[in-house]
Amino acid sequence: MTPEPAALDLRSRDGGPLRVWDHGGGGPPLLFCHCAGTLGRVWEPVIRRLDPRWHVYALDFRGHGDSLKPEDRRAHQWASYAGDVEDAARQLSFGPGAAAIGHSGGGVAVALNLIHHPELFSRAALLDAILAPSWFFPEEMPLAHGARRRKRVFSSAEEAAGRLGAKAPYVHWHPEARAAFLAHGLEPMAGGRVKLKCPGHLEAFFYECGSSEGTLHALEGVHVPVLCVAGGESYMLEHVREQHRRLPCGELVVIPGGTHFFPQEKPEETARALNNWFAATDDAQSASKSNT
Repeated sequence: MTPEPAALDLRSRDGGPLRVWDHGGGGPPLLFCHCAGTLGRVWEPVIRRLDPRWHVYALDFRGHGDSLKPEDRRAHQWASYAGDVEDAARQLSFGPGAAAIGHSGGGVAVALNLIHHPELFSRAALLDAILAPSWFFPEEMPLAHGARRRKRVFSSAEEAAGRLGAKAPYVHWHPEARAAFLAHGLEPMAGGRVKLKCPGHLEAFFYECGSSEGTLHALEGVHVPVLCVAGGESYMLEHVREQHRRLPCGELVVIPGGTHFFPQEKPEETARALNNWFAATDDAQSASKSNT
């Protein structure tokens, strides 16, 4: 993998650029899909710790990073984010052996592709994916309210680092993850000012996609191996256990002490879980081929 990823601008089905970061590598494709309010490059502390068995890509979802930012609320649905994943996989000509990793809302987008486009990915990992019963999704989402109120423009990068770095969730993140977000999640403006690349009202749309209960139930029809990972202190822990129970083929790993943001808090432990599981599924596939 390369120390500095290449920026690839694909074409979204809704028009505008769909940014994918190409980290290189000589193996099958592995696509990382981030959580709401962040961007593809926040995965870099995990990517640096991966075994070099993959050609790694990281997606910026619509409304985030350097991808398109449609203002129409109808362009921000679970199916819209799933479409970003599908567009990236098809335009990059992912072939046999491709895999995907999705965190939080990114996990829903990956899961929808496993259900509706099973040819795209031969394996996947869902990290604290927001797949839960309908009661989990109230009409008024506190996270959406907070996103709309968030300060977006700062007088300098230093002010942004000071204000954001002192607040949850960033204050609890591993220093490498926090540095990646501050380095790549801010856009320069005139006069030395900077602004968050993800506008709060677009981030709020992600939180307001509504229930994913139907997708949770449909996991029973997914027949590729899927790793479910949860933070031991995450509010999603029991829901991730339910995801694992519904999947026909998979494994559950719990990261001790991790919250919903465990990939950013504990990149070493997150990468270890991914490395161990992918190595085990590689061995199982090799054994199956040798027995045929």
